[in-house]
Amino acid sequence: MRVGVSNDNYPEKRTIIVDAGVEYVNFKKKNIYSYINLLNMKFFKKNKIFLFRPLMGSQEKNIDIFHVFNEIAITDRKWVVTFETELPRILPRKNASDDSFDARLKRHSAALMQKNCLALIALSGAAYNLEMKLFQDNPELLRTLREKLVVLHPPQKLYVEERKPRNAANPVHFVFVGRDFYRKGGGEIVRAFDELLNEKKIRPEQIKVTLIGDLNKTNNYAFGKYQDDAAFARETEAAIARYSLFDHHSVMPNDKVMQLLQEADVGLLPTWAETYGFSVLEMQSCGCPVITTNVRALPEINPQEAGWLVKHELNEDCDYAVTSFEQRDSVRRKTVDQMKAIIEDIIQNPEQIVDKANASIARIKNEHDVEVYQDKLRALYNK
Repeated sequence: MRVGVSNDNYPEKRTIIVDAGVEYVNFKKKNIYSYINLLNMKFFKKNKIFLFRPLMGSQEKNIDIFHVFNEIAITDRKWVVTFETELPRILPRKNASDDSFDARLKRHSAALMQKNCLALIALSGAAYNLEMKLFQDNPELLRTLREKLVVLHPPQKLYVEERKPRNAANPVHFVFVGRDFYRKGGGEIVRAFDELLNEKKIRPEQIKVTLIGDLNKTNNYAFGKYQDDAAFARETEAAIARYSLFDHHSVMPNDKVMQLLQEADVGLLPTWAETYGFSVLEMQSCGCPVITTNVRALPEINPQEAGWLVKHELNEDCDYAVTSFEQRDSVRRKTVDQMKAIIEDIIQNPEQIVDKANASIARIKNEHDVEVYQDKLRALYNK
């Protein structure tokens, strides 16, 4: 089978380009919207258009089916799409006064109704619900889409079959991995450990914290216009420098990260915003249970038996709504307080680490099996 893809970036490699028995043909340079987007974004400062349309003479007829990510395919061939938020994806997202959004939504969604659109694959239940909400005022369209919608969580290779009992004499090793250090909760992690140490609720020799992320990534899109001032980053970096238990790396090769996770005890992702959370699956597949927040898909992939959740009230999009500096600081305070309580409980009751580690391994086996995922995709392709 020959499957056409519109790109071969990380999302495609995690959700589409997953089967050695399939021939994938990359249409990135044969997609007219690759060039339209390059022109619009570079010269006119416009938002990306999430459409895919093969160029004339691009061997489209040699493709059995197209599988795109977050895009609407304009083609006569069969196609399916995997999405993480909603379809059509139109930026900026709708507000009450944006009539152009409704016009673009109607125009782009017409392709979803066509018979050659075989399936809309939601990465999570959260994405499925967002799609339902998007068309809640159009029952006829919703009925058609519901017949095509399927929730299919991405596959994940398993790195360990079982987590052995840990050596109680060793410090509990926590690991954070996130290029966008501050958006993914790196600042809150450092503050939680700093406060626990200052309050003498934990001792330095009880813990080890590896931080992998870019400290220059201070902008947080979840904050909108309510960004942190430079002082928050300075305080975070000062705390990292103050304690030798922190081991910071701006970057680390993926193979070394996966080896590190197999040796660590607890993963950290108290993120402010996340469309899915692939790193959680990677940590769990290494037998490293994770502390996460409860945005978007994270409660689905990090249940209580397999990890720990920092919980906040969510808006209807399953996100945190940061609408003021005071609200931002209130959510941060609650995140840090919950993190502190979880960390302290882990230090006092370390036996839970192995229990949750093996539950994490079991859920990867049961819910993210690579071969099962491949079979489900092939079934969709052959509808």
